[in-house]
Amino acid sequence: MNKLLSFYSLVRPPFSKDIHPSEMLQMPHLQEALLALKAAVEGQTSAVMTGDSGCGKTCVWRALEEELSQGRYRVHYLSNSAVNRRDFYRQLSAALGLEPHSSFAALYNGVSQHIQELASQHRLHVVIALDEAHLLNIQVLEHLHILGNFCRDSKPWLSLVLMGLPDLREMLKRNILASLIARIPIRIQISPLDPEQVKLYVRHRMSNAGCRRDVFSDDALLLMAKATRGLMRRLDILGEQCLNMALKAKSNIVDATVVQKGIQACGDALL
Repeated sequence: MNKLLSFYSLVRPPFSKDIHPSEMLQMPHLQEALLALKAAVEGQTSAVMTGDSGCGKTCVWRALEEELSQGRYRVHYLSNSAVNRRDFYRQLSAALGLEPHSSFAALYNGVSQHIQELASQHRLHVVIALDEAHLLNIQVLEHLHILGNFCRDSKPWLSLVLMGLPDLREMLKRNILASLIARIPIRIQISPLDPEQVKLYVRHRMSNAGCRRDVFSDDALLLMAKATRGLMRRLDILGEQCLNMALKAKSNIVDATVVQKGIQACGDALL
């Protein structure tokens, strides 16, 4: 890695996962998603955020977490969505710092009362993000609107953020979930990058890592856009592979030939 940094005059790996959300949010479409999500939470309502794997949903959520004041919000993130209703409330209880009771009724009552106390006594708004929400059990989805029902549905004390693949949008169209959908008015869709945005993204990542010249040629970037379908996670994987291959060839430029070899080397990682 040190050789790669030195060869391209970098101060850090350009395509690392260890990146501050503020750097990713220089991409305009992610900034728009963040503003929409923040407006939903500040408006004490709920939202659905969908997009393909690797499009930036988690990045947007991390940025929101950093922007929300701890003096006004209690923010919780659940990543294990493939559980039944009882286990869902058990992990939610644990996230809220509550005792995970054995019965479903006790679990639900404990969570509901805790959210109500935070709002009524401490003026804190609870925000719960459910990642991989397309994997949620239908019984869990059916019950979410009850979880958000306080004082006969007159108090907006809880915001839910459902994050998942595009399949989630189709799931939520079921008639059985009409009550839930009525309580989640905000829809945010994060699309893959188009070829021009791919150019901006790759050059942005290189620039933030300290590079002061264009390493990736235009034809290389076009091929990368096609191979990754504009998904940033795949661009990171392919970008790092290409830099390493160009380094081995002692080439200062990543061109289409290098990218083609990088695609072959990445294999299933780009699927």
